[in-house]
Amino acid sequence: MISSARPCSIPALSSPPVLSSRGRSALVRPPLIRCALFECQYSAVNSSGLLNLGVAENSLCVEWLAQYFRSVFAVDYNDFTYGTSLTGSDRLFAALRNLFTTRFHARLPVQPAHIIAGAGCGAVLDALCAVLADPGDGILVAKPMYPGFAASFGCRNGVEVVGVDVPGGKENSIEALEAFERTLEGCKARGKRIRALVVCNPHNPLGFCYSREVLVEHCRFAEKHNLHLISDEIYALSTFGSHSRFTSLLSLDPLAEAGCSPSRLHVVYGASKDFGCNGLRIGVLVSQANPDVHVAIESSALLMKVSSAADMLWSSLLLDDPSLSTFLTLNLSRLRAAYARTVAFLSAHAIPFRPAEAGHFVWIDLTRYLPPGGNDIEREGALAERMWAQGLNLGRGSAYCGTPGWFRLTFSVRPDFYEVGLRRLEQVLGLTRECDGAVRLVRQQDEKEMKQVRAQVEEMTVAAAT
Repeated sequence: MISSARPCSIPALSSPPVLSSRGRSALVRPPLIRCALFECQYSAVNSSGLLNLGVAENSLCVEWLAQYFRSVFAVDYNDFTYGTSLTGSDRLFAALRNLFTTRFHARLPVQPAHIIAGAGCGAVLDALCAVLADPGDGILVAKPMYPGFAASFGCRNGVEVVGVDVPGGKENSIEALEAFERTLEGCKARGKRIRALVVCNPHNPLGFCYSREVLVEHCRFAEKHNLHLISDEIYALSTFGSHSRFTSLLSLDPLAEAGCSPSRLHVVYGASKDFGCNGLRIGVLVSQANPDVHVAIESSALLMKVSSAADMLWSSLLLDDPSLSTFLTLNLSRLRAAYARTVAFLSAHAIPFRPAEAGHFVWIDLTRYLPPGGNDIEREGALAERMWAQGLNLGRGSAYCGTPGWFRLTFSVRPDFYEVGLRRLEQVLGLTRECDGAVRLVRQQDEKEMKQVRAQVEEMTVAAAT
């Protein structure tokens, strides 16, 4: 029997649908963090994996946090709904009020109406930028700078981060504002409208805290030029220097001290760094005198709502004053030990660095190790690739709009992993292994800290069981 069915023809594929202009620009934009950094990480069972000493993750107290969060985990009816507010729960608002009053020394009590919580500080900065600036506008940031600002302000909002060349060593001085003035005038001359400036306090990547005097000067600058002032304070409680002091923008009286309207001031904070919880994704905006900002952001707040489980975990710790004090004390002690270990390593090898007093990293000068050939950025890239080949990653200076050849070295890594990372760095740079005696005291201190935390964890376990 002969079939009368017609032969099946395969139609030619049509052209793929066109992306938006935003989508097309994203195709050529380098990612903020390379996905390869997370695909094959070093671990106790993967000794050939990548040791990431370039991304700021604080893993020094993970076992304490894991034990604590297991002991307090409890969700209620509201945690399975949209909750009491799209911008944060009543529980989180109470916890943050306690935190900002006791740890940030907020001059005015932080009320729920002052707070917008979102899924990480990047999301919060993105939402804030969307209501402060228009596409093509600029926001001033001192160099070197955290590269995430460019992504938070520019990816979806089309707002440009305008780097300010502050003289080295003058970042925490009134003279820095002279550089801001020059940059602002240059922007005006070329028709670039500036809508805000950012203070990263404590500073990323330089690891210093701004003085009250310099913060007041930033307020005066914002008022003079009709700008918003955004203070990124995500490392506020990681100030480990013995003579350093963190001053929050929330502790100022901007009108009395600087003649600045408080409606210009916006503070960003989160759980990622001080609490070693990048994965919880909780960021917070505190704006105490600009209700329009809140109403504008609330219109799309559902798009970045904090997970109720994450909200509950962080709130539990923030409202538990004894445990909070224990954790913060332990975290600072371990940060000091990790920083001392780093200084011993750098000093033993005569590697120049910028002394730090806060944060999770130190700014180090590897310019003399750059291979020959090409310009400075290409030579820096060649050294970075050499590190990568040895299973090591550090933050490149050019990524921070800093001097090529300087690198950001993250030291808030669990000590046994960190030791392997330092050994790999020695191999990359062709250095002989440092004298063990130079760091023996630091290691003994680490061992003492570990004994103390084990005892604390055991006490928590017993308390939870009873």
